[in-house]
Order: sequence, then C-alpha cells, then structure tokens
Amino acid sequence: MAMPILVVSSVAADLDLLSYFAGAGAYFHCRYALLHSVLDAPILAVVIALIFWRAGRRYTPTPLRFLPVLLLSAIGVGAHILLDLTTADGVQLLWPFHTRWFSWDLLDGNDPWILAVLAAGLLLPALFHLVSEEIGSKKKRQRPSKGAIAALVIAALYIGVRADLRATAVQTLLAHDYHGAMPMVAGAFPDSASLVSWRGVVDTRNTIEVVAVPAAGADVFNANSSLTHYKPGNSPALDAARNAPLAKQFLSYAQFPLADLENTANGYRVTLRDLRFPADADTPDDLVAVIDLNRKFTVRAQRVEFAAEEQSRSR
Repeated sequence: MAMPILVVSSVAADLDLLSYFAGAGAYFHCRYALLHSVLDAPILAVVIALIFWRAGRRYTPTPLRFLPVLLLSAIGVGAHILLDLTTADGVQLLWPFHTRWFSWDLLDGNDPWILAVLAAGLLLPALFHLVSEEIGSKKKRQRPSKGAIAALVIAALYIGVRADLRATAVQTLLAHDYHGAMPMVAGAFPDSASLVSWRGVVDTRNTIEVVAVPAAGADVFNANSSLTHYKPGNSPALDAARNAPLAKQFLSYAQFPLADLENTANGYRVTLRDLRFPADADTPDDLVAVIDLNRKFTVRAQRVEFAAEEQSRSR
C-alpha cells in the first residue's frame, strides 16, 4: 500500500486548486494556501493516514499500522509543498495567520524536465522488471528501487543547478542599467521550455523592465533589449486604490506590481497586475486586481480577475 499512500498524499494538497471553479476571487484567496500551510498540511497528512489505516484494517489481509502510514502521508504532503516552494508561484506557508508568499522562483509549475526524470525513474525499473520476468530470471528480495533513488538524486541536482543559474541571472540583471535607469530590485523567473534562459524583471525608479537573461551571463546579455513598462505618476486615485483591502492583499502576492489608471464614466479604475508573469501567460495564477473609485476617490468596487479574461474584455 506504500505506493497508493504516497501518490494520494503527494497530490492531495492541490485540492485547493479546485477553488478555480468558484471564480478568480476564490482562487486568489484559497489556492496554495488552504492545504499548503504549515497549519493545514499536517492535518491533511493525518486525515489521509486515517483513511488508509481504516481501509487497510478492513480490506487488506494484513492490517496496516498507523504510524508507518502516517509517516508515508507526511512524506508525500511534505515533498509536495517543498516542490511548490521551488516554483515561481510559491505557497502561503503561514496561512491563515499571514498572507505572505514564499517562493524560490527556480522551476515552472509544470517543469517538463522534472516530470521526465521522475517518470524515467518510475517506468524504466518497471520495464526492466518485466524483461527479467520474461526471460525467467530468479526473483530477488524486494528492495528500494535504484531507479527511483537515482531519479530523486538527479532531480535534486537539477534544482541545485537551477538555483545557481538563477543567482547568476539576478546578479547579471543588477549589474546593468536599462536605458539609463539603474535597477533597484531584480528577479529572474524560469522558462519551462528552456534550460539556458530566464525571464528577467527589473524595478527601476520610474519603470519596470522585462528582458531575457541567457544562462551564459553578462558577456552576451543586452540590457537595452528590455521591454519598458512605465509606472504611473502619483495621483489621489492611485493612493486611494493602494489603501483598498484587496489591493493590499494583491500587493503582498505580486512580486513586480504595475498599476494602470484609467478614467471611467463614474470615476476611476485602477488595475494592478504582476509582471512576474508574461503577457501571454497561460496560467490561472496570472491574476489582476481591479479597484473602482468614484470621483471623490472612494472605493466603489474591488475584485480579482484572471488576467486572460481581463485582457479579452479589454480588447
């Protein structure tokens, strides 16, 4: 039963992603929080362990012992959250007491290289086992799969290399100016299809610059190829929007927030987006906060939208 317990416990935390079907607002508040925090993750592991332990006592020839089942559940849930920490999306570890996001920005949420390595570690030993049975080899005592161990080691080494490459990319970003503007903060975000390039985002005094950063470093980096996004000037509407409760929550989530201010028939609309995500990002985690104000700068409405839906309406 070890494999079913590990599989279920390692994916169960993503049940909070089902909040997507309740709309962008519910998704913004619940995903990577409800079952990913240090408070709820242990509860999730205990619940999964109890389910398998009770089912094992009823439906398996040898009753399962609770502590080994709980250990396996904790490993599955813990490994899931640890991997989510390596992504650019991150998790809300301290939810519901604090909405701070933790992310290491090393991997894409669906990194194909990690999936390939883990799949190889699972499938290749199974294939070799079938081949050995086919040719009539003597069965050996069951041991931990060398293929699975090798896959985990390779995955850990891969994440370590990504961490080193990201540190180099951030240093490269901070060492240049962008159309004459000096960087204050820089971030490098993974490209799931590439091992050798990062999506760099740089915050300057008046702009946010987006630029590709090759893994080769500063020698081939062209800072002047960056795409410039100008920050809006100070205004009473922006100040009022920043003080809205939803805006404060969104700004704790966004790593590189950019505001867009427009006049409406009844006042003003401030749209907050996170330039951590590219404009064509195909992920529900690319969210925007929309704050509507009246002519007296009082908040009339506030909501979260999926960026893709917001862009399609604005066209």
